[in-house]
Amino acid sequence: MTQPFHQQAFKMPMIVRARGYRLYDLYGKRYLDLFQNNGRAILGHRPEGLRRSLKSTVSRGLICEYPSVYDGRLEKVVKLLFPDYNVFRIYKNRERAFGAVEHALDLLIANEDLADPAVEDILPRHRAALWRPFLPETEARPDFLFPVFPFPGSFAPEVVCVKSAAMGSRMPPSDMVSPFLADGMVKVLSQMIRSMKGARSHGSAFQRLTDVFDWKRRGPYIQTGLDPIAYGELFKKALSEGILLPPGEHIPIIVPLEFSEGELEGFTRFVHQLSGE
Repeated sequence: MTQPFHQQAFKMPMIVRARGYRLYDLYGKRYLDLFQNNGRAILGHRPEGLRRSLKSTVSRGLICEYPSVYDGRLEKVVKLLFPDYNVFRIYKNRERAFGAVEHALDLLIANEDLADPAVEDILPRHRAALWRPFLPETEARPDFLFPVFPFPGSFAPEVVCVKSAAMGSRMPPSDMVSPFLADGMVKVLSQMIRSMKGARSHGSAFQRLTDVFDWKRRGPYIQTGLDPIAYGELFKKALSEGILLPPGEHIPIIVPLEFSEGELEGFTRFVHQLSGE
């Protein structure tokens, strides 16, 4: 299950610039980002076409939450991704989405109630789950699916896929979302679909880490299996070596689509040192 994380426990640098999978702090130090905003930056911090799309909608003043052509375009792309689901709702944020599902289920839910395919199998008993890209399809289809889409930042609209039309009828209608955000979502989802169908993959070279350190990997997602104290030491050491890990042992490390052999070797070397090998 996903768990809440507390950034105060993992002191991150102040970031002033981001490009691809690399972050830059106030002093110009570069970090390879293996957190990737918990998957929202899995296509990098500047997804292709996103900047151009946002600039275009802003130039036309399409910022306020009024109905627009982008609402239908976004739903159409989501339907292509999840043909087994009958109802799709788009809400302003995760809190609104949770409230809608709670209304349908008459049951309180939280982040930790969402099964995460990056770290566990999705089973028939799971009522709600995350969906993450670049993982094999599973037979289980939870009643409610919360896709983690590659739109960096937590302000993007939250999509909920509902398997049952009857259950969907119990949920509030979709919120009106800013065309500024809806158009951006359409662009990054189109890029994600192309990436998932293309030959480009999340570097197999990272498999060396899972082989050497007995870490578990599912697609581009890695779980160390370390306890909180050991992982905290790993986090701090990685940061000093220019590598940003997720701020919690329960959050998957994400292999970037692009990295250098030197960055991988440096990561492997410091983990060897940390383990005393």
